Amino acid sequence: MFVSGRAADDVEALRRRLAADPHIEIVDRLELAEAMISPPSPARRQEPLIEALTAREHDVLALVADGLPNREIAQALGISEHTVKFHLASIFGKLGVSTRTEAVQRGLRLGVIEI
Repeated sequence: MFVSGRAADDVEALRRRLAADPHIEIVDRLELAEAMISPPSPARRQEPLIEALTAREHDVLALVADGLPNREIAQALGISEHTVKFHLASIFGKLGVSTRTEAVQRGLRLGVIEI
């Protein structure tokens, strides 16, 4: 790959970051790898970086991706519907989205969930 100027500096900084810290979250690695291939568009630059989801948030998001409503998610996980809503609010904040559909799309794109 050939890059010059500022882009070359950015790519090198990303390579150093990946090599230096083996504890970088998988999502950060994916975003950094994507940035190394092509610089993000202006719209992508404004997306917040994902904060790691808890195990329970991951479970909730996976069930949302399966199309389950809050009531059925609560039953499947043995928690209250209120707790499901609490987890969804946290997921939305961490993913920088405002709807269930956006959360699933972003989760899929970032490799947080699979369908």
